[in-house]
This record gives sequence, structure tokens and C-alpha cells, in this order.
Amino acid sequence: MSVPAFAALATAVVAGWLALYRLPFNDPARRRRTALWLAGRTGLRPEPAFAVFGTVVYLVLGTLALAALLAATPLTLSGLFGVPAPGMLLALLLAVFGTSSANILCVSLLYRADPRVDVPGEIARIQWIASILALPRHYRWIVPAVAALFEEVLFRGAVLLGLGALGSGLFLALAISTCLFAAGQVALVSTRVQAYVLGTSSLTLGVVGGLLTAATGSVLPALVLHMSFAGFYTNLSASASPGARPATGRLSL
Repeated sequence: MSVPAFAALATAVVAGWLALYRLPFNDPARRRRTALWLAGRTGLRPEPAFAVFGTVVYLVLGTLALAALLAATPLTLSGLFGVPAPGMLLALLLAVFGTSSANILCVSLLYRADPRVDVPGEIARIQWIASILALPRHYRWIVPAVAALFEEVLFRGAVLLGLGALGSGLFLALAISTCLFAAGQVALVSTRVQAYVLGTSSLTLGVVGGLLTAATGSVLPALVLHMSFAGFYTNLSASASPGARPATGRLSL
């Protein structure tokens, strides 16, 4: 498969994945009925039952997307997890520091433009984060980490390394994988502040994680970076915002 054809396939696959994940439950009444049905069969409260359901749907659909992309490249799933060189530990620490600093800068610029904006509150109201915050506390680390793991395998693994295996240059592969990742994150928000925060953080993660992956030939360093970032900032939003916990009956996917 050519590089342009694979780029088009990756765009269509990611768009289909997110549409199938989000669109069936855009209707609040349908979400509520589904949550009550799940609660009746699991014994959980509706909010956490729906949160678990949403995570499973996201991962199952994403697995199909991953399989479709890997089938179009010479890569294998196990081949994405090569062992990085020992010196990559220092690079990973610098990447964590650089990613955090870049995101702090972006949020600082937002506060400078509008000092009244409530960034933690906006992040806590993003639908998939609101679902996570309905779960018991320890699951608020596990679920974002699992989602981050999967996203790294798909975007930095199948897309970025897949483009490289098909003959793409680094900058083109990095641009396509990062833009798809950021667009996928922004597609799941509902306000401009949410889009700005997730968009800038996704671009930073995509670039830094992509460079780590290209330098090592493995998604493992980017995976560690993304998992720690996702878990930390999800829980930071919960603790920093008084309205972080979703109200009873507020369900989201």
C-alpha cells in the first residue's frame, strides 16, 4: 500500500471508530435508558455501569481499527513493543518534563487571555472524563491509563510506525499521526476551552511521543509518557474542581 493510501485509510478508520463510539449515545435519554439497563444487570449504580460500558465500547471498536491498520502494513502487534535502549530512560524523563512544561505554558496563555476561565472544571465536564469520575477512586487511574495505552499502540504504533514501514519520511509520519490523534481528542469535547486544552496537550503528546517512538522503534516510552500524563491530569481535574463529580443522572459516553 502506498503512503497516501494508508494515510487516507488511517483517517477513515479513526473517523469511523470515533463516530461509532460517540454517535449512538448522543441522545441523553438513550444514555439514561442504557445506564439503567446496565445497572439492573450488573448491580452497579447507573453512572459507573455506563462508564465501564463506554470504556469497553471504546476499546472494542479501537481494536477493530487497530487490526485494520496493521493489516495494511508489514508490521505486527508484537513488533511495536521493541525494547528501548537503556539511555532512553533519561530521554523519557526529559520528555515528561518537556510535555508538562509545554502544557503549563499553553494553559497559562489561556488564563492570560481570560483570567475567569475554569480549566479544571472544563476538563472535568468533558464527557469521557465525567464518566471516569463516576467510578471508584482507584479506577480513575486505571481507566485513563488503559485508554492511553491503547491510543499509543494505535497512533504512535500502527499509524506512525506503519507510515514509516511503507516508506514515509519522519516528518510526514509524525504530522499525520499527531494530527489524527489530536483531532480524535478534540472530536470528543463540547466547548472551545475543552478543545483548546485537549488540542494543545494532544499535539504536544503526539509530537514528543512520536519522536520517542521514532527514535526507539518502540511505543513503550511514549506509552509510559501518555499513561502517566492521562492518569495524573484526570485526577488533578477531579481534585481541583468542586464540581468535578457528575450529578446524579448525568451520564456520558
